[in-house]
Amino acid sequence: MKKERGRIPFVPSPHDVVEKMLSLADPRSDELLVDLGSGDGRIVISAAENYRCSALGVEIDKDLVGKAREKILRKSPINAQIVHGDLFNFDFSKADVVTLYLLPSTLEILKPKLLSLRKGARIVCHDFAIPGVKPSDIIFTKSWFTNKVHKIYVYEIS
Repeated sequence: MKKERGRIPFVPSPHDVVEKMLSLADPRSDELLVDLGSGDGRIVISAAENYRCSALGVEIDKDLVGKAREKILRKSPINAQIVHGDLFNFDFSKADVVTLYLLPSTLEILKPKLLSLRKGARIVCHDFAIPGVKPSDIIFTKSWFTNKVHKIYVYEIS
């Protein structure tokens, strides 16, 4: 299911791909995970529930923000939050982990901010690489939900 929102489509990551992304990022309980373009909040909620980290989603679509916030309220108490905002203008410089399922053109625009994260920060991208940046690892995982093979790109800031 795809919903257009401006120039960025909303295509949710399958739940098993979300779990693989998080296992590769392995956020600790004292870390902050930021999901840019958080959609329905599935990455944020899963990270807060299963890894006990602080998790923050940034989403521009007001309807998706509302739905994600409702899900978080039903899951409480977890350290998760969804903010209504534009991922291009959002300050995520304090993130230890950044998760993304964004098109290459969007990743290109975000690249300077992503690469300026502090040493040791991890970036995990679903299906699309950050243009011109060599990942630390590329994982292929077949989703039980979509029956498709998905790529996960992992980057570690050094």
